[in-house]
Amino acid sequence: MAIIIALAHGVGLLALVLLAYRFILRRFGARPHAFPFLSGLLFGLAAVISMLDAYPVDAGVLIDLRNTMVGLAGLFGGWPAALVSAGLAGAVRLWLGGVGAPSGAAGILLTALAAPLLARLLARLTDRRAARKGGQWQGLGKGALGFGQLTLFGLAVAPLTLAALLLLPEMDLALRVLEAAALPLTAFTSLGIGLLGTMLAREHRRFADEHALGESGALFRAVFDTSADSLVIVRVREDGGFVLQCANAAACRTLGVSVEGSEGRSLDTLLSPDLAAKVVADLQSCIDAGAPTRFEEQHTRDGVTRWWEVSQVPIRDAGGTIVMVSVGARDITRRHEAERAIRASEARYRQLARSVTDIIGRIGLDGVRRFCSEAARDSLGCAPADLVGRPLVERMHPDDRPAVAAGLAQLTPDHPTLKTTYRLRHADGRWVWVEGAVRLVTDDWGAPQDYVIVERDVTARKIMEAELQDARHAAEAASRTKTEFLASLSHELRTPMNAVIGFADLIARESEGPVGNAHYRDFAVNIRDSGQHLLELINEILDHVRAEAGQLVLDDEVVDLDAAAVFAIRLLTPRAARAGIVLSARVDPAARHLRGDERRIRQILLNLLSNAVKYTPAGGAVSLTAGPAPEGGLLLEVRDNGVGIPEQDLGRVLQAYTRVDSPANRQTEGAGLGLPLTRRLVELHGGTLTLSSRVGQGTAVTAHFPPDRLADASGRPAGAAQGPTGLSILMVEDDHNILENGCALLRSWGHRVTGASGAGEALVVLRGGEPLDLLFSDIVMPPGMTGAELAREARRLRPGLPVLLASGFAAHAVVADDVALGGYDMIAKPYDPAELRDRLNRLRPPAAAQAQTQPPPVPVPAPARSLPAMPAADRPAPASPTADSLRILVAEDVEMNRLLAVTLLKQAGHAVVAVEDGAQAVEAVGREAFDVILMDLNMPVMDGLEATRAIRGLPGPAGRTAIVALTANTFPDDIAGCYGAGMDGHVPKPIDRALLQREILRCVASRRAAEAMTGPLQDRGA
Repeated sequence: MAIIIALAHGVGLLALVLLAYRFILRRFGARPHAFPFLSGLLFGLAAVISMLDAYPVDAGVLIDLRNTMVGLAGLFGGWPAALVSAGLAGAVRLWLGGVGAPSGAAGILLTALAAPLLARLLARLTDRRAARKGGQWQGLGKGALGFGQLTLFGLAVAPLTLAALLLLPEMDLALRVLEAAALPLTAFTSLGIGLLGTMLAREHRRFADEHALGESGALFRAVFDTSADSLVIVRVREDGGFVLQCANAAACRTLGVSVEGSEGRSLDTLLSPDLAAKVVADLQSCIDAGAPTRFEEQHTRDGVTRWWEVSQVPIRDAGGTIVMVSVGARDITRRHEAERAIRASEARYRQLARSVTDIIGRIGLDGVRRFCSEAARDSLGCAPADLVGRPLVERMHPDDRPAVAAGLAQLTPDHPTLKTTYRLRHADGRWVWVEGAVRLVTDDWGAPQDYVIVERDVTARKIMEAELQDARHAAEAASRTKTEFLASLSHELRTPMNAVIGFADLIARESEGPVGNAHYRDFAVNIRDSGQHLLELINEILDHVRAEAGQLVLDDEVVDLDAAAVFAIRLLTPRAARAGIVLSARVDPAARHLRGDERRIRQILLNLLSNAVKYTPAGGAVSLTAGPAPEGGLLLEVRDNGVGIPEQDLGRVLQAYTRVDSPANRQTEGAGLGLPLTRRLVELHGGTLTLSSRVGQGTAVTAHFPPDRLADASGRPAGAAQGPTGLSILMVEDDHNILENGCALLRSWGHRVTGASGAGEALVVLRGGEPLDLLFSDIVMPPGMTGAELAREARRLRPGLPVLLASGFAAHAVVADDVALGGYDMIAKPYDPAELRDRLNRLRPPAAAQAQTQPPPVPVPAPARSLPAMPAADRPAPASPTADSLRILVAEDVEMNRLLAVTLLKQAGHAVVAVEDGAQAVEAVGREAFDVILMDLNMPVMDGLEATRAIRGLPGPAGRTAIVALTANTFPDDIAGCYGAGMDGHVPKPIDRALLQREILRCVASRRAAEAMTGPLQDRGA
């Protein structure tokens, strides 16, 4: 009984602990470091007081509620509080002494260690139950602990105290103490923790509620005071009046009152009578409705009218009576103005949509029309309402639907526009062409909303485009017909002229023996000269027609103007001498070289000089001068002191087929094409041609070429910074077009290029004395000598010569070992200009290697080039392969031309066999061997091109016989076709005897050189 009384004294201590704990919780509960220490100190002092009033079971053994206090410290204060309370209580227990001091201190320590662990387990179980059931206990922490849970906690702590008694020095003493104190100590420990813990948990709940209420109030006040809207809370008085409970700063500014002096005052005293009556009526309507109300109203103050959106929410007490009303007012003036502007803009937009002829509409992302303007009535014959709500593709032509759908699917915020054309079905069933401009519309965040589309009726334009397309096709057909006519005309005119001029020349030269009468020889000379004049006239007409049709194409090469002037003077000197006219030419060294087409530049000089000679009387003078222009460029002037041109006729003489009617002109021949054609050639070079003349004093014709045409000897623009000097390149290519384009490209970079259409021609150049810096060759070329084999021979003939090989086919890998072993560089076809320029720069020899004893190299025309009207004197004469006569096959269907060719060749000492068509030529080549074949193109049975391809397909040496085109087809496409069929050269009709001989010797030399390299290889392969 005494022990129960002693423990009951300890339970009374719990009330004092509760009061002190409440104080500490209120003052230091929000401070995480101070609260555990102070609460632990409190429970430690309570444990000390409990020990001072303890019940002594035996000498030195005390029974009290100290472990109850330490357990509560660990439960509500955690580890820090448990350790502080245990330290204080344990120190006092040891100080009190006795046999039970060690066991008592051990019990305190054991409780301090176990209580926080048990508290954590208890808190986890409590949180799980609260989360499962929800409700008001969720999130309260220690405040959620109930009496039952705390009692269980006490039952778990009590055995720790009893276990410490087993540490007493004598077991009999421990058993006696346990027998006397076990039941009371367990009961009072669990009951004390349950009672005091419940009260402490309630204090924690109250503290949490007050803290949450304070945070909620602070949060509400922060939102309330800082809101841009006007917020007011009005209290309802018992007499039905309204008192301002509180208002934020925005509301006070709107009402024109101060925050400090307005709260608690009646609305009648705060507001003007009219405004107060309006506000009171609105509040009363909210109370009468018993529910929130929302409305918009207009309010004018100090002459400024603003729109407000007002919301009123009634606030009820616990009994459901409305005691307050929350009023919020938002300034929506700008929104009203924006809405008014939007309505006005929409009205203008609709008015605009109704007034334009294009169909304006909106299409949803699903492809359905949302809006359509009135223009649909005129374009599609239906009302807009018939289109709205219907898919865009419903009236679209089935062939156009996939393209439009794909275009719409590709629209993104980054690429929001689409312009396309399609067909829509008109109300009457016909199809209308429409051009649609679509734009994807997005919101402020870039999300697609819909499409805006503007559709324009372009049916008339489509009809016009179709008509223009038909007209263009007709014009192209007419142009092709004209080109074919020109080619046919050129062939038909040149064919008889070949016989006229050729036989007249044979008679004039008395090639078959003396004529006998000198007059007949003079007659033959007249026939030949007249034929040459007629041929020049034909060439001028054809060139003019080509220029008018845009078919004249210029080569880009370096032209030596001084050499061209000497050439023109030399040709015209006999004619001028017969007329007693003095010819002179002077070319300024600064204007000696220009970039252009050398043949056409010479044609310009010949036309101007011959025209001046024609209209200059005996004893006159014609001069040619060329020099830099003061304003830049080059001036080329031909001046004479002839009959002159009336001022009113200066413009007419530049018109085709026009001649000035004058007594002097009646004495001269001409078609009026020389000056017009010359002007066109000058304009093709980017220049201008001007005339100045005075009757009886003479005429001056001036050609002005632009500055970019001036160049130095290497082809660089005049005055350009000196870069690396150009290379002397030997380009070997069996494809005529690639050879021409490649040479032009290399020359445009300032290189000096010699072109060769096969290995034979290349070997002729390599064995000559021309200085070379690079061999640029295709790998595979007919008649079978590879570029690698040619490179080896070039290295033998010219040690150290850099080699660049080109190939466009994977099959050429068969020569890869030869290329690798020879150390040659390679480039792929088609050439990339940047890569080719880089390769040439890397293969450029050192400056010391370029210092050669030979004279500076000059541009050498490609041997493969054989333009129809190039003067014979301009062609380089290749080295004669042999002085022996050749065995030549002539294939010509026109008997007179065949006889002329046979006669010329026999006079040159050759053995000749003649056939009438290509089929006979193939048969003849199959029967016997020939050194060269002269092949006409237009022949019956089998034409020249087909015959050439058939001969190239023959086995053995017959398929490698040299073939030269002897034809009146002189168009560039015709020449390219000859080389494409496998021919080695081209000689135009009428036949130039010297040109024919040189071309035969060149082609034979080329074939024999190639045969010397490839013949043994092919024989071994066979």
